[in-house]
Amino acid sequence: MPREGFMGLACAAVLAGCGGGGQVADLPPPHFDRAAFGRLLDRPAAFDLPRGGSARYEGGFAADIREADITPSGRIEGGLTLDLDFANASTVLPVEGRLHDISGAFLGEAVVLDSLPLVPGQGRLALTRDGARRSGEVAAGFGAELPLAGESRRLDITIESPLRGRGGRVLAGEVSGTILTAPYTDQPHVLTGQFHATTE
Repeated sequence: MPREGFMGLACAAVLAGCGGGGQVADLPPPHFDRAAFGRLLDRPAAFDLPRGGSARYEGGFAADIREADITPSGRIEGGLTLDLDFANASTVLPVEGRLHDISGAFLGEAVVLDSLPLVPGQGRLALTRDGARRSGEVAAGFGAELPLAGESRRLDITIESPLRGRGGRVLAGEVSGTILTAPYTDQPHVLTGQFHATTE
């Protein structure tokens, strides 16, 4: 199937080395494209989902972080991979996936994470069949305990979206989440943002 995707941002170039030398290297575009997000979010919910089979959705996310949902405390962004299975029925099916190549800053410290896994049991595709109309909604929660800004913290990120566009080849929606500091009794840092993903 042709991609209902988007054009990435232009690659950035950096000058490496010092003195009079150096080489110019192309950096990969960021996973999250704000302009593409706006276009993909405008796609209507799909009512012609596949009757079976599977698809891999690739994209990105970005989220601002605020302490107690008020004071800015950072920002992160990264990639998203989701694997969905389809069925010609009204049913709920599990989702597989992960957030990856996450970078940014939190409380003035750099954030670099290779991967944030899907929390077991927290990924689902809810399919609805109404005659010839087949629609679906995705919700997935990713999280882990890890060191952030010098302390043990719990990072949780949730995404939600209907399947959009022709054949349901687009996901675009809101990101929410929290960062809690052990022993997890203080006010959380709250994440809010957006994500998008497409499939072939």
